[in-house]
Amino acid sequence: MATVLGASGHAAAAPKLKVVGRITAGEAAMHDAFALDQAGSKLAYIVFTGKGAVQLHVGPPGGKTKVTDLVNFSGAPEKILGLSGYWFVVANEGSRRAAIVDPAGRIRRQTGSFDDCELSHAPNALVTYSQKRLPTGDRYSIQTYRPDGSTIAVKALVVTPGGTIDGDASATFLGFAHSHLQAMVQTPGAYNRRSDAREPPKFALYDVMKGKTGPGKMPPKLDTFLDYIRKRAEKPDLDAVIVLAAGQAGFELVGPGEKVRSLNLATKQYDVLSLQQFQVGNRVVFSLVADRPQTGNMDEEGRYSQAFFSLEPTSGKVTALGEVPLPDKHPCPWSAGGNKIAVLRKAADGGKEIVIYSK
Repeated sequence: MATVLGASGHAAAAPKLKVVGRITAGEAAMHDAFALDQAGSKLAYIVFTGKGAVQLHVGPPGGKTKVTDLVNFSGAPEKILGLSGYWFVVANEGSRRAAIVDPAGRIRRQTGSFDDCELSHAPNALVTYSQKRLPTGDRYSIQTYRPDGSTIAVKALVVTPGGTIDGDASATFLGFAHSHLQAMVQTPGAYNRRSDAREPPKFALYDVMKGKTGPGKMPPKLDTFLDYIRKRAEKPDLDAVIVLAAGQAGFELVGPGEKVRSLNLATKQYDVLSLQQFQVGNRVVFSLVADRPQTGNMDEEGRYSQAFFSLEPTSGKVTALGEVPLPDKHPCPWSAGGNKIAVLRKAADGGKEIVIYSK
């Protein structure tokens, strides 16, 4: 049973997660790139065969898979992103680019090069972005793709040396706020003829897709709002993001909306720098490495485990899902979808395997 953390954030060690599936590569080698889809119904992973093939496998966790040969696209893909039954296989060999694989296992097309990418759910798209520093300012090139790889839009946002957005000299760029499709900007306050002075500056969202600045507003507490903007920009691809609090004294939840709240989680037994987080539907699933010296020593298994939690952003409630034992303090790569968590672990034969867990 999952453990719900109360207002104090304290809870006993969560039970071990249950193993519900195991993926091995046989005589092939398992690659680090893998992903569950949002529903947890499909797992995508990559293996290298002894004959030189680079294969993308997609199917129900532990079930029959469709196989796509990626060798003509990349010899070592970097990561996989799933969206509406399609898969974006990202490679970074000289420059990043992505291959779009359809549900039948065919490579539909390849994107152009980009600096990095993220998923957006409004619209439902892959968003790629690149930044160039030019004498005229910083140019952000942003392209959105539908799940099938067709292009929704190609946009550019230029921040002038003075910090304003090219095309809207009244908007000062502060940072991206929703994926890379919206930016938070500062706009000057209205001029008051009676006092011969301007009102305090206001803040607004700049829609990159439309190239327009929305209505401005004045937050009740300016310092608090500027703190929100800075933290929101750390991971603009998430609707709500967990960030380290000042002095690494616990965590804060940034969003949804323009809120920054302390996260009720006792962190004494966790390595706060080991935080990993993913958005799964309307939840944030995250992991931390737990260090409990009283259960073992540096030469024994049992001291370390990887603890998984589910966060409901609206209420801020954290639920402990369970833990996976670790041989040392290094966390395992993982992906979450539905009620499943896929973890890349060392297999008994010394190779790698993907273990599927559920609470």
